[in-house]
Amino acid sequence: MVFTKTSKALYLTALLASAGFMTGAQAQTQPAAPAANAAQNAPAEAAAPAVNVDAAAADAALRKRLQAITTALDGKSKIASSNFSEKFLQNSSLDSVQKAMDSIRTSVGSCQTAGRMQTGTPVAASVLLNCTKGYVPLEFAIEPQSPYRIEGISLHPAFWK
Repeated sequence: MVFTKTSKALYLTALLASAGFMTGAQAQTQPAAPAANAAQNAPAEAAAPAVNVDAAAADAALRKRLQAITTALDGKSKIASSNFSEKFLQNSSLDSVQKAMDSIRTSVGSCQTAGRMQTGTPVAASVLLNCTKGYVPLEFAIEPQSPYRIEGISLHPAFWK
């Protein structure tokens, strides 16, 4: 029985990865260029302006997007495309996102937020979802400027109760 649950969780993770959900989150976790390459990257870095993030607005947006995710995971409503950036929707269709959320609900039941961990950036959140049959770690990132739509999402295998 445990093997079946574990294999379903691994299958779900593979499905999410192949659907492109992790692309936005992975792009943000790439290591910085080594000092030797810094001189080569200087013109490109100078061309890209630094983005100032309104931490309070980003936090409110993270809460709003998390509410949309948990509502969709509970099956109360379908998640709207307005929650996702154009870049995200180019990599993953809204239909595949909804199917993945329906699959999670089928395997672990309805979910509520158990807690949100502190991250090093105001535009990303790590959340633990308390579901009927287990706990599901969730990470997602939003745009650094308004309208703060989701740019990346990653659901990890469940920890069974």
